[in-house]
Formats: sequence, structure tokens, C-alpha cells
Amino acid sequence: MNKKIMKLPESVANRIAAGEVIERPASMLKELLENAVDSGADNIEVSIEEAGIKSMIVEDNGDGIRFEELPLAITHHATSKIYSIEDLDSIYTLGFRGEALASISDVTSLEIISKSEDENHGGKIIVEAGKIITHKPAAASKGTKIIAKNLFFNIPARYKFLKHTTREFYLIKEVFDMEALVQPNISMKLKNNDKIVHSYLKANSLKDRIEDYLDDNNIFSNLIETNMEKENISIYGLFSNSKISQSIRKNNFIFLNNRPIENRVIYYAIKNAYANAIPRDRYPFFFLYINIDCGKIDVNVHPSKKEVRIKNEREISSMIYNEIFNKVNEGNYFGSVDMETDIDSTPTFKIQNIKEYSTNYKYNDYNNYDYKDKNEFNNSYQSYKISEYLAEREFGEYTKAVGQIFSSYIIAERGEEMFIIDQHAAYERLNYERIYKTLTNGKLEYEKLLVPCEIEYRDYEIDILNNYKETIESIGIKFEANSKNSVIIEEVPIYMPKNQKVEKMIKDILDIYISKGENNSLEKLIKHTCSVISCKYSPKAGDKLSNNDIQILLDLLEKENILTNCPHGRPFVLRLSKDYLDRKFFR
Repeated sequence: MNKKIMKLPESVANRIAAGEVIERPASMLKELLENAVDSGADNIEVSIEEAGIKSMIVEDNGDGIRFEELPLAITHHATSKIYSIEDLDSIYTLGFRGEALASISDVTSLEIISKSEDENHGGKIIVEAGKIITHKPAAASKGTKIIAKNLFFNIPARYKFLKHTTREFYLIKEVFDMEALVQPNISMKLKNNDKIVHSYLKANSLKDRIEDYLDDNNIFSNLIETNMEKENISIYGLFSNSKISQSIRKNNFIFLNNRPIENRVIYYAIKNAYANAIPRDRYPFFFLYINIDCGKIDVNVHPSKKEVRIKNEREISSMIYNEIFNKVNEGNYFGSVDMETDIDSTPTFKIQNIKEYSTNYKYNDYNNYDYKDKNEFNNSYQSYKISEYLAEREFGEYTKAVGQIFSSYIIAERGEEMFIIDQHAAYERLNYERIYKTLTNGKLEYEKLLVPCEIEYRDYEIDILNNYKETIESIGIKFEANSKNSVIIEEVPIYMPKNQKVEKMIKDILDIYISKGENNSLEKLIKHTCSVISCKYSPKAGDKLSNNDIQILLDLLEKENILTNCPHGRPFVLRLSKDYLDRKFFR
């Protein structure tokens, strides 16, 4: 049966259109923050309940909305930011469609309280499902306060597809941080269920704001700063060097004319620039701020405004690629040496005639270790009775320690070959393999803490911990929620560092689950745990080692038949033959 074509009622059409603009609490916050920024505010406060589903309040000290214009503010296609089709060629504001407040009013119970600078009093308007309930004068300070309650109360089909509140809150926090990262001159505060989640004070520069956002000096100190200019293109950025990377794709930000965007061409240019600097399964950190002529971009592609067309996209991506590639790989090449042989064709340390030896398995904090006062080598995880081991070695050729250079590289020899070894990467591989075996054989041993360790978390992080408690405990991290804001740890697996290191470890694991926990297998969690611990708690470049320490490392690499790549995939051994050296010195 053919049905007649009918025009949708305005209320139905508005709700459908609103669903394109307001997809979830995070998209509502994005629109409200952009309006606040456009108003000229230098202070913005956000307060939410139940991840913004129950209520979201955004208050600013900007220009405000005049009393008589409040009804227009919640009318579709009404805006103060453009007036003609020609204005689309030069959009300097974040919002311009005139759809944000109207769409929010269609799917929430909305209240707006606002006052412009030249008014004696402010005004209030209450709207429910697009219908004005109240419009009257009200006491108010300069600026605008927007209260949106019961998101999607009138669209059950959209409401039921919202994620768990922990996931929705994570997306809200992401939107809040992105806006803060591009607006250092604005102080911003985020509250969740009346508790402050993050507060950004005004910063002097983008760099200062990024430092505040990261709150990790190790990461921040390994970021490379750049400034690029070409004709009408200006690019500022901070990006990671080859020393740091991350297991998941986060802290990857591209801003175009103060607007966060997603751009496949630029992202792949960045990814390719790191191809030889970090392992394939790792991701860099980058914060890129691109400014170009507004006439060369089209932000009117999608209501979310994340998808942007850029006229000189290839030129920009080429600039970024060359800058990152050159600076990340600077100093990574041998300019005057032509290496004929590089990595061992068989990527393992082979052992000849080695018998088993006794092992004492105990925890020892590497940071407190004094090599000079020890005859036995102790790393973060094991103490080996080397004297017994060496005494049992049968006569034969084996890898011998020569020494250490630059407090970073080990020189060794075996037969007619010379080895240059990256000490941190070698220790990292050894410790990774040993921890992995411990976690996969199902025989975890624990050490009781003398004083239980209490670790503070935000309430949404506690929820995530509880949701994945069984999986996390399968790698040896046992905890109990002490309150809404902390967990108690009474014992730790012996492969892990003690007290003060546990918190960092759990937070690192949480990063995976906060972003995409449901997609993570136990195997992935185990590998991530092994990688993090072996990297953070193995001797680093710059740590001095004795010849005895070096020899023990070489012996263990041979005993375990260890691969000559670190867990991240980077090689840690260069092999040079005596014949090659003889030829280079014309012998």
C-alpha cells in the first residue's frame, strides 16, 4: 500500500534535527563551551550530574544575551555570528549555525539566565521540549548561565543508546580538556556531582596550558616545540621525541583556527613521520595548532564541525611531516660510518653449554640500589647467585663484557665479533620476558605490605576499577574500594615495585579501560603490564654499570635466548665483525 507524502509536524522535525547536533552529553557541552568562548568570556564553569544526562550547567562571564533576544536565542537558525551567505567565507567564531541552543531546548528542560553589560537587570527564559514556559526579568550578573536537565527525556530511542555514565563522563572530560587546550587565556573549571574534576587557571601561553593538562614532567620534558610559518600558514606545536610513546591513541590533538578537528591526511602524515622512531603498535604525543586564512577552509560540512575541508591540506601535511621527521630523527644516523652489518641475522643471544643455575626471586627497588656496595647483581625483580653460575660454566667461547660508554651503551665481544648494546632496551627485554612468563603460568606470588596503600581516584575511575576488577586482579593487582574516592591495596605481586609505584601502575592500566575497556582482552592487559613495568623499572640510559653487572646481563641474555629487539620492537644490538673493522682501518 502506498502511503501519502506528508510534511512532518514542526515539533517532530525539530527533534530529529536536534539529534544531529546533540548526539550525547559531550556534544551538548561542546556547543555550550563554544558559545561561551564566542561571548568573550575569560571564566567558564561547568557543573554536571550523572555525566550530564541528569543536568548540565555552564556559566560564563561573557557579553550575555539581552532580555528581549532570549526567545530568539532558542529559535532555530537565529544567530548573532553571521548575517549573510558571504559571511560563511570568513567565519572567525566557533559557532555560527544558530542551532545549538535551539537543539538543546528541543531535547532537554532548558533554563537560560543572562545579562548584557548595558542592561540594568538580566532575564530568564525556561523552555521545555522547544516550548517557552517562562520569559521574565531576573537578577543576574554579567554573562550567561545555562541549565539543561533530563537530556533526551522526550526521545527514548536516543536515550537508550547512551553509554554507561563512566564512558559518557570520559567523553565530557575530553571535550572540556580540548577546549581548555586551545583557550589558555580562559580559566575553566569542571565539576562532577559537586566535586571538582579539573580546574585550569589562566595561562600565559599554549605551552603552559599543555603542561598543566599533562601534569607529567617526564612526558612534558620529552616534547619538542616547533613554530612553522609559510605564507598564510602558521603552525605551533609540541610533539614527542623518540624516547616516549604510548600504548593507546590519546593526547593526539589537531586544532585548526582554534577549533579541534579530525583530519586523516594530517594524522597519517604525523604517523608516517614517526615510522622509524617508535614501534608500529605505539603512538606519539602531539599538540598541533594550525592557523590559516578562513577563506581556505570550510567548517560547514557537518553539525559537529569536526570534519573540516582545507584547500591547502597537502601543503600543510607536508610541512608537518618534514618538521616532525627531521626533529624526531635528528642525531639518529651515523654520518661518517657505513655499517655493512647491523642486527644479527639470527635475532637472539645464543648460548653454548650453559647449565642451570640457582635463582633467588625477590623484590628489590631499583631506585634504591647502590651498585658499588653489592657483589651480587639485583635488578627490580630478581637476585641471581652468579658465583655458582659462573663456576658451573664449561670451557668455551661466550660473550665477554668490555665496558660501558656514555653511561648508556655496553661494549662486548665474542670470538671475532664486537657488540654495541643499548643497556636499557636489553634490560627491558629481559625483564619483559620474565614478567610475562610469571603472569601467564598462573602461579602468582604476593608480598604483604607492612602498611596498606591507599590510592585516591576520582569517582568515575573507581567505577571503572570495579567494572573490570576481575580482569585487573588476574594480573595480580588486588584492591578493595575504601570509599567513592579511594582504593586500598594490602599486598602486591612480587614482580611489581612496592607501595609508591603501585599507584602509577594501576593508573596506567586504567588508561586502557577508560578509553575502550570493553574491547580489551586479558592477553592485551598482560602484555601492557609487562611492557610498562619492564620499561619504567629497568636501568636507564645514564645509569652507570660495573663490568660485573654488564657480564651478568650478557650471561642472562644468552641463558634466556633473548630476542635482540626490545618489547616495543626496537633493536638493541649492533654487531660488527673483526674483519669489517680491519678493512675500515686498512689492515
